[in-house]
Amino acid sequence: MSLLSRRCQTGGTLAATGALLLALAGPAAGRPLPTDQTPPVPVGRGGTLPTPYTLAILPNTLADPSDLGQHSWRDHSSETLGILYACRAGFLDLVHIRNAADWTLHLQARFLRALLRGDPGLDFDGTDRGVRVQVTFPTVLTPAERETLAPALALQLARRYAFFVLDWHEVMTWYGHSTLPLASERPSAFSVDDTASHLVGLDLAEQALADPDRDLLPALTAQLAPLLQSLDVQPRSQTTLAMERVKGLWWNPHRSWPRNSFISRRYVDAGQPEQPLTPWRVPGLAACEGSVPAQWQVDQLDRLAEGRFLHWEQARLQPGMPEILRASFGEGSPQVRAGTLALPEDLPTVLDEVRCRVREELGPRADQPD
Repeated sequence: MSLLSRRCQTGGTLAATGALLLALAGPAAGRPLPTDQTPPVPVGRGGTLPTPYTLAILPNTLADPSDLGQHSWRDHSSETLGILYACRAGFLDLVHIRNAADWTLHLQARFLRALLRGDPGLDFDGTDRGVRVQVTFPTVLTPAERETLAPALALQLARRYAFFVLDWHEVMTWYGHSTLPLASERPSAFSVDDTASHLVGLDLAEQALADPDRDLLPALTAQLAPLLQSLDVQPRSQTTLAMERVKGLWWNPHRSWPRNSFISRRYVDAGQPEQPLTPWRVPGLAACEGSVPAQWQVDQLDRLAEGRFLHWEQARLQPGMPEILRASFGEGSPQVRAGTLALPEDLPTVLDEVRCRVREELGPRADQPD
């Protein structure tokens, strides 16, 4: 770990004691899919920020929760995109929700196929160029386990690694990676809506898989509205009011994109999938009075087969940006020499380093909601 990481390590920004744990009685099983229903490699959508505008003269896109459109793998013109506010989940970005759902379903199908075939693991590319994840299974499931455990195991592994690759995109964005030519995307790195949106997307994928009456795309479309309603999603007028409530705290009204200081608070998670995560919620909204904050867990591997699969697989991440390894672990570290890091073991150190840099650049409480 670098000196900067040691100096700044604090262990995360999880809050809201007494929050309701949104979890099933046990890990859900994913259904096997016909070949023609296997979700393709996800195609990213362009997200936005939880602010009234991005450029000073360009109003932001606020979504109407009563008109969410139709989910699509490739042509996203049928989808409603934009920012929402939910009393129990804070700001949400429909782009991040949909991207997370697509990644979860894509990886669920691939993990399930690998487990059923007895493959030694699964390798896949991440969301950004140069990012690759190599997952190794220590044992092959028995025929009985393939029938009884493989669907649930595939789904929980998919939730975990979808979250990891989306989290890693935020890390790369903080360090300067951009998908837009000649423009910085750093203001969007770990914005306050990202983590909650990713977690809602994992749940959306799981609910679509559990839908007994629909194929995946119709199920994603059908399940999104009730999922958002369970989080007490609000109309556009409340989204606008929520943005105004945190003006000068979570975003700087004297800045605009692409200035990194435009988004003055960042939600950097702890990188520990078993640790409960709670959203940042805007205080003082009358419409949300008495609402209970959501609480999520990235996956439920700790509950599957009495925890047998919690630390079962091993995984290495090729980072796409070697400078992240040098910043997080120091020159000459095993991670730098290997050009990879271990998941999830090394991820908290990387995120501690990001958190430290967030505070140094944006202020000593920039990783806190208040």
